[in-house]
Amino acid sequence: MAKRTISGTSSHRAKVKKTCDSFKVEWLSEYVQIEGKAVKLGDIFSFSSEKGLLCKTCCEAKIASEFSEGKVWTTWKLDYLKRHIQHKSHLKAVEIVKRCKLGMGIGTLLGESTKNREQRIELSLINKSNPEQVKILIDNILLAINMNTSMLSVQQIHDHMAKYVSLPESWRSKNYAFEFVNSINQTVQNETMCKIKNAPWHTLIVDESTDLTVHKMLVLYIKYREENSVNHATVFAGLIQLRSCTAQDIVQAIRQFYTKHGLDMQRMVMLTSDGASVMLGKRNGVAALLKQQIPHLTEQHCVAHREDLSIDDAWKDLPLMRDVETFLRTVYSTFYRSTVKRGKFDELAKILDEDTLSFRPLNEVRWLSRDQAVKAVLRNYTVLEEYFERESSENGDPVANYCYKKLTDPKLKFTLTALGDVLGELAHLCLSFQKRNLTVLEGQCFARAKIEKLRSQYLTEGKDVRWSDRVKEAMNALSADGRNTGELLRFICKLCGQLDARFPEDELKEWSALDIEGLSSDISFEYGAADIATLAKKYEAILHQPHSLEVINSEYAEFKFIMRQKLKQGSISTFSDMVAATLKCEELKHISQLVDICATFQASSADCERGFSLMNRIKTASRNLLEVDHLDQGWVGRVDIRVFIFYTLLFSDISLYTLYVCLIQKNVK
Repeated sequence: MAKRTISGTSSHRAKVKKTCDSFKVEWLSEYVQIEGKAVKLGDIFSFSSEKGLLCKTCCEAKIASEFSEGKVWTTWKLDYLKRHIQHKSHLKAVEIVKRCKLGMGIGTLLGESTKNREQRIELSLINKSNPEQVKILIDNILLAINMNTSMLSVQQIHDHMAKYVSLPESWRSKNYAFEFVNSINQTVQNETMCKIKNAPWHTLIVDESTDLTVHKMLVLYIKYREENSVNHATVFAGLIQLRSCTAQDIVQAIRQFYTKHGLDMQRMVMLTSDGASVMLGKRNGVAALLKQQIPHLTEQHCVAHREDLSIDDAWKDLPLMRDVETFLRTVYSTFYRSTVKRGKFDELAKILDEDTLSFRPLNEVRWLSRDQAVKAVLRNYTVLEEYFERESSENGDPVANYCYKKLTDPKLKFTLTALGDVLGELAHLCLSFQKRNLTVLEGQCFARAKIEKLRSQYLTEGKDVRWSDRVKEAMNALSADGRNTGELLRFICKLCGQLDARFPEDELKEWSALDIEGLSSDISFEYGAADIATLAKKYEAILHQPHSLEVINSEYAEFKFIMRQKLKQGSISTFSDMVAATLKCEELKHISQLVDICATFQASSADCERGFSLMNRIKTASRNLLEVDHLDQGWVGRVDIRVFIFYTLLFSDISLYTLYVCLIQKNVK
């Protein structure tokens, strides 16, 4: 203990030496680096006991600051002088003195002719910056956008880069960063909207929510296939502030958006949303109102939301699941509300040499929350048991008593372990649903496959349940009476029933004619003909080359056997491969339109969820200093960074050169 006290005292004394009670004259002999030159502090500052510390530059420029009148501290530090040199008031004084020495004082400026002024400004801009410097500034802004950080961090990136390359001082501010984004956005947005306008059809993905404040927002994403391309892309289209979240207001906002950007609403083949009643209500929902104008429109309830609703409905009615939920919420609340308890837990984990995982809340509006909460408890099980035992015995905490009693019950560990397996399967399915450009056929395939797998593993009649090894290990710790798995199996059975109801086998009946799994099996000549005829009739108004049903059916007969052979040969293996092969085949140009429409369908609205999460993160980081317009423009870079990379790498492109000229003109003004 004595050694620790001595060490602490010496450390404290070492820190005290950095400050002094009086100014040291030898400090004025120190040198600092200013614009790559070593400058003596005595050339910048002067000191006298009567006036204190004076900045010669600030005095000459007549800047209203304490350094012009005499600065005095109770404790002195050399770093105070160095900080002042970097302060904006001193930098302003340096600029004033420079202008006066160059003969550009206020009198010179007032008597300057317009032509001379324009020449001076143009020369100043040429000397201050060049296209390479502007390119670096744009690179820095794009880096901040790609990192999803606040635009306030752009200044820090600029200052860091200025250590290695020359950058114009006047263009490093946050306001100029927004000007860059505004200028880039105009070109990028025009190009994106032009591509969507030229696409044969598209899917609109929408979601409405309220941001961190009270603003009601509508986010739009569009999935389309670019003309002369075989690949589909999902891009951020816009962020709209709503007056209210009624279906009528949302439809009006969508129509105004399409009119503003010159998009044809008749080319919209699907509306994908989270399934809220305002979106997919049968009579007065957004989809129903749009169908009055777009008869061929298909509405899609996001597959990820459907899965989450299935889990919630299966979970809430079973006593065992409610008991597990109460325990999970109690554990999370214990550590979330107390940093002291969290610190004790982390310290105990280090002593026990155990890896821990952050506890997660059970959130009804966030996917994967149950899986993450269960995984965290299972990972921290040993440390939790030891922690709550200590808290219970030492402090008599009733919450700790409850948690310790639960943790020492082998039945709870078995239940959590088994739930971890089931919820892990569902989490894997949810991640599959969140893939970008997921088609409805692929989403349906993933869902049906997971239902069959769960039933085969846990609910096969007349066969033993196929528990994993870790579940069997937890089961061995139970007594014979405690090995009742009936309620857990009832949860799995109810879960499969809920998933079955939300992902019925006949949901995509007409489109099953294009299902790659169906085409890979033995098919007859009549296979899918009736379904294709129904689809051709439905989309007759928007097909580019509408033909008789006989022509389309004839081409479909060729299509299905060609694709079957390609599957056998292994030249295609996925739905995307089949779409690309069909679009490239000139002999299938008519049936390829229906294939293209099917590929344009979007099964999930996960992009919108990510968009809203990103918006709230940005607004939190920037303390709500960003407006809706800024978020709208910045998101273009985040969602499709490839467009920004194009501008960054090919700086000589005319549109970016125009941006450079535009920024110079703005700087002149």
